[in-house]
Amino acid sequence: MYKCYQDKIVPETESFSLSWIIGENLLHITVWVLAGYLIWPIWTLFYLPLLTIIWAVLVVIIQILLKKHNCSGCYYYDKLCHLGWGKISSAMFKQDSGNLKTGMKLSLFYIIPPPVILLLSLVFAVIKNPTWIYWFILVLFVFLNVASFLVRKKGCSLCVMREICPGSAEKSK
Repeated sequence: MYKCYQDKIVPETESFSLSWIIGENLLHITVWVLAGYLIWPIWTLFYLPLLTIIWAVLVVIIQILLKKHNCSGCYYYDKLCHLGWGKISSAMFKQDSGNLKTGMKLSLFYIIPPPVILLLSLVFAVIKNPTWIYWFILVLFVFLNVASFLVRKKGCSLCVMREICPGSAEKSK
């Protein structure tokens, strides 16, 4: 367990329900798929959606690296946190095999891409005037990003690591 987590654990939620874990992960996956759809028409080469392909590769790489750097040293390693990533991390990596500072930098993945994708999509939509389906997906993307933040905040509020986790969305201080 990462040194910052040792001696600071308070008894609380030891695991989360499978329905919560599945729901929160499906919400993240849905947002990533919608992002891929929104950037699909922006840059294509030989009818290949290059931005979407880059986005998909980036999502997979970042998710693997997050499990290594954030989850391999967390209190929830080999347990079910609100995302279930402690169990996933224990199946993929040895405990404490990551670097928490690197993991926190990787966590910016949840903050930076949504507004960038939103702005790119809005500019594209204004210039190219796409179908109403594109506009609907754009609105859905915004709505689900807000929902994703609220769900993550709720999950973090139940986590034993919320006060000391650098990536926590819910701290009482």
